[in-house]
Amino acid sequence: MKTFVRSLILLCLVVWVGGLLFFGAVVAPVAFGSLMPMFSDPAFGVHVAGTIVRISLLHLHDIGLVSGLVLLALCIVERVAKVTRRSIAPQLVLLAVMLGLTAYSQFSIIPHMETLRIHAGAAIDNPASTDPAREDFNRLHSLSTNLEGIVLVCGLGLVVLYARPEPAS
Repeated sequence: MKTFVRSLILLCLVVWVGGLLFFGAVVAPVAFGSLMPMFSDPAFGVHVAGTIVRISLLHLHDIGLVSGLVLLALCIVERVAKVTRRSIAPQLVLLAVMLGLTAYSQFSIIPHMETLRIHAGAAIDNPASTDPAREDFNRLHSLSTNLEGIVLVCGLGLVVLYARPEPAS
């Protein structure tokens, strides 16, 4: 039972934290660094790259929310079934932060950014634009990036917490 529960916990962590690392290190840089320049119209290239990144991030958040809820259940099972002797409080705090920030980004920030993008039209995709909607979009993008960073750091914290040896009995 102990190995099974711990394996599922580690799998959830690998999926979520690995997805965050892959998104930040591969998906976004490739979309904006390699895909965007393929279009002769820079604004269209930004639009295409941004669309790919947005859709990828929505899927990543779905994966994170499912992984997080499974992790939450497994943390509780681990403690109730006495699979671990350690306190689960630090894990629950980090997990709550990760789930809360992911849900906030998924259900508030990203939809708001999409609304701004639709209302601003091409101005949002034009790097030289001074449209107020673009400024709001950039502010939300910065907030989104910072929140993803916090979720990643919390996820790495969870990895460290689970890597610790069990306390002696």
